[in-house]
Amino acid sequence: MIVERLTDEDARILARERGPVSGHTCKVLMVDGAHDADQVRLLVGRRLAGVPQLRNRLVPAPLGIAPPAWLPDERFALDRHVRDGGRVEDHAALERAVAALMAVHLDRARPLWALDVLSLGGRRTAIVLRLHHCMADGMMAMRIIRTLLLDPSDDEADSQRRPDRSSGELADATRPRPAALLADATLWRAGWVARRVAEGARTLACRRGNRPDATARRERLAAIHRALAPDGHPSPLARPAGPRRRAAFRSFPLEDVKALAHGAPERATVNDVVLAAVAGGLRRLLDNMGAEPHELRVKVPVSLHRPGEKVLANRDSFMFVSLPLDEPDPLARLLAIAAETRERKAAHEADALDSFFSDLRRWSRSLERLAQRWAMSPRVFAVNVSNVPGPQGRPTVMGSRLIKMHDLVEIADRHALRVAVVSAADRLSFGLCADAGAVQRLDLVADGIAQELRALRAALPARALESGAR
Repeated sequence: MIVERLTDEDARILARERGPVSGHTCKVLMVDGAHDADQVRLLVGRRLAGVPQLRNRLVPAPLGIAPPAWLPDERFALDRHVRDGGRVEDHAALERAVAALMAVHLDRARPLWALDVLSLGGRRTAIVLRLHHCMADGMMAMRIIRTLLLDPSDDEADSQRRPDRSSGELADATRPRPAALLADATLWRAGWVARRVAEGARTLACRRGNRPDATARRERLAAIHRALAPDGHPSPLARPAGPRRRAAFRSFPLEDVKALAHGAPERATVNDVVLAAVAGGLRRLLDNMGAEPHELRVKVPVSLHRPGEKVLANRDSFMFVSLPLDEPDPLARLLAIAAETRERKAAHEADALDSFFSDLRRWSRSLERLAQRWAMSPRVFAVNVSNVPGPQGRPTVMGSRLIKMHDLVEIADRHALRVAVVSAADRLSFGLCADAGAVQRLDLVADGIAQELRALRAALPARALESGAR
C-alpha cells in the first residue's frame, strides 16, 4: 500500500488556514456562449480520471504521528463539487459573486475543490474553480485546468481519451483499513527519523568535503540577510483578517504588455511591467488611505518545478522586490524595478532562500518554522504578487472560445491584499483579492493598474513600442 501524504510545504500551507483566512486559490474561466452546470458536470465527469487526486480527501494520521494522507473519498459525489452558481448580470456582479465564494472555506471532510458555473448575462459563462493551495500551486493548478476543462488539441486528443467515470464510483480506489493506516503512519515516522539522520550526515559530509569558497558563502549570506531583513516602513495593509472579501479583475492584451517590456530603454521583462503596474495601483490606494508613498516590499513567488513533473504538490521559492512608490515618474519606476529584479536573479535569491530553509529543516524543525513565520511577517513584506503562465493561443472549452482567465489567491493574516496575475488566451489578467474591512477602495488599485500601463505607453516613444511589439 502506498499512501500519499502532505509534504512539509503543503502542511505549512494547510496550517495557515485558520479563523477567517481560507486556503484556496480561484481560477475564473470566461467562456463564450451559454453553458449550464449539467454540461460542465458531464465534461468534468469524463475528464476526472485524468486527475485522480481530485477524488481524494485529507485524513489525519492515527495519533498524529505523520502528516495527513490523501485517501479516496468513498462517498464522492460529483454534484457536490460542480454546482450551478446562478446568473450575474455584469462584471461588477461577477466580482461580488467570486468574492463571496472566496470567503467560504472548502469542506475538509470532502476533496478540497469546488467548481461553480455562473451565467454572465446569458451571453457568457464564468467557470469558477476553487482549489486548495495545499493540493497544488499555480503551475500545478494550470495542469489541472488543462486536463479537466480545456479541449485537447489534435495531438493531445488520443492521450486524453480516458474511461468515463462520471458516475462517481471509485472502482479499485478504496480506503485502507485503520490498522493498515496506523502501520503506514508508523513506517513513515520511522523513515522520517532515518531520513533526518541521513540528511544531517550528508550535510556534514558535503560541508567538509565540498565547502563553498568564502566569496560564495558571503554572497549567499548577503542574499538571505537582504531578503529577510525587516522592511523599514510599516505596511498600512498589516491588518488582522476579517471574514469578508472584495475581488477585482482587470485584463489587457498580452502583446501590449510585452511591447512595454521590450520597448523600455533598459532591459525589462513582462513581470517587471506587472510589478510596475501594481506599484501604480498601490500608489493610488496608499494615497486614499492617507499614507505617504514610500518603498513597499512585495513577495514574488518563483516556481522550482521541473519539466514533466506529475505530482500535484507545491514546489516554489520566492524573492523580495521593493517597489519605489515614492518615485513619481512611471518609467523611472519601471526601470528601477527591472534593475532590482535583475540583481535579485543574479544573486540567486530564490535558490538561496530555498537552500536556507532546507538546511534549517535538517537541523531543527523548530528553527525552520520560526524562520518561515518571520518570512511571512508583514515586517518583511506587504503584498504577495504572483504571475503564472496559462494556456496561450486560442484554447476552447466545450467547443467555445476561452475569452480570458482570471486568478485569485486568498489573503493572509496581516496582509490585506493579494495580487495574482495570469496570462491566458493572449491576455494578461490582474486578479485582486482583499479584506473588505481593510481595503475599502479596491477599485483604486484595479483602475490604477490600468492607468499605470497607459502612462508607461505614453512615456515610451512610438518607435520603441513598435519595435517591442515585433
